[in-house]
Amino acid sequence: MKSSHPSFSRALIGVALGVAALLSGCAVNMKVPIKDPVVSATQYEKAGELPPVALAFKDARPEPEKKAILGGTIPMQLVYQDKPFDALPWLSTQVTREMVARGLPVTQAGAGESGTEVLIRRAHIENYRSNGFSPFITFTSLRADVQTPKGLQRVTAYVKRGKVPVWSFDEIIDPTFNTPLGLVAKELAAKLNQQLYGQVVSDATVKALLAKLKQNNAAPEDAYLDVYELGFSNNPIAIPELAKLVTHSSEYVRLAAISSLGILKAADQLPLLMAIYESKDNIWQDRAMALKSIGDIGTPRAFAYMRKQSKSLGKGDDKEVKWTREILRLYRK
Repeated sequence: MKSSHPSFSRALIGVALGVAALLSGCAVNMKVPIKDPVVSATQYEKAGELPPVALAFKDARPEPEKKAILGGTIPMQLVYQDKPFDALPWLSTQVTREMVARGLPVTQAGAGESGTEVLIRRAHIENYRSNGFSPFITFTSLRADVQTPKGLQRVTAYVKRGKVPVWSFDEIIDPTFNTPLGLVAKELAAKLNQQLYGQVVSDATVKALLAKLKQNNAAPEDAYLDVYELGFSNNPIAIPELAKLVTHSSEYVRLAAISSLGILKAADQLPLLMAIYESKDNIWQDRAMALKSIGDIGTPRAFAYMRKQSKSLGKGDDKEVKWTREILRLYRK
């Protein structure tokens, strides 16, 4: 039964405000259990016998960042197997698992053993929520330098995710913590493959994935994961279709497509990525992911563009400017 009585309306408003306050505050210091991501089911095509590589992950983060992987508006406690979450061993384990699942002969170098160094210089999760009605958002970022025959090479990862909790703040854990961390581990594994092996997923497998996306019109809720898989394939035949998906109606399909163009180092798509970044009609996350992809492409033209954009930001301190600066810092030598 409906009522238009003023006191009833005020009561409803009071309940709504109370719920909003609860949703914005109940997450403070909550425990966030981190899971092991499911590894990829598709292997790279191996061109002959590949040399085994022992990966020596080393923590090269500044001391304050070693102690606090999480920052932002809501303090939380990340835990893994009932202990405080330690980013370095988790990343080294998950990246190695992913590369082995892809058919690459990698192992982890033991303590004190020599190996191909992967220097983790940043591993961070920033959260943000403006009020009890808005999405809870995370920006998960990673910067590393990997030892290669050409010297140290920069590899990065960056994933933005958001979720509005409806009944419980527990609803945000997988979408905004576990999924992005899993994608970051997979992106790092894919980029280590580029630097150390250069293997690709077969044309037939990529074409089957593209056909699946076309058949479903990239509509299912988890379709963006298939789009990321195209980026992790290291196979450039995916580039033309990825370029079409950058305007998709699904935000996360768009972001995955934009990011994947960078992962595949699609230098011919630089004009498209620059246009996405410069368009005032695009929301921040589309523009930010375009900037990330430009950095991933890493040509002299790409880096010149990023230096130009860094200068154009000036000394602004609104949240989007700050977030953009964090992306630019991932590529700074």
